[in-house]
Amino acid sequence: MLNQNAVSIKTFAKRAKHRMISGYWDKVRSERDEYIRNNSSESAQKIIELYSRRLMREIYSSDNDAKDNEMYHKVCKLLRNNDFTLNPIGQLIDHNEYDRLNSAEKQNYIIKLTDKYNEMRERYEREKQYHSL
Repeated sequence: MLNQNAVSIKTFAKRAKHRMISGYWDKVRSERDEYIRNNSSESAQKIIELYSRRLMREIYSSDNDAKDNEMYHKVCKLLRNNDFTLNPIGQLIDHNEYDRLNSAEKQNYIIKLTDKYNEMRERYEREKQYHSL
């Protein structure tokens, strides 16, 4: 029976093979080069750095990514609608999960959600800056 690490390595290998077969790297390279050609040379390093972060997110994605992407879209919507949002954490709480937790678990949930929100907000700001280049 395979342990969890072996399954993860197998999954990563399958994803890597799929990226190679599908021409993923050629698409990424041409897209990145197009952005660099259409922007100033000062922006090139920022573009390369943002592409690197995006690729790392995509390559090392996990099963939690669907949930993270859903949350990221919620954060983007909040930030696009209002630059200053009152209680964004309260708007992101999944009450189906939160309401069944005890008080210590609720505190832990809020701390993790706050960290995740800050991470998503920073990503939003980087990507917003990237699209304005």
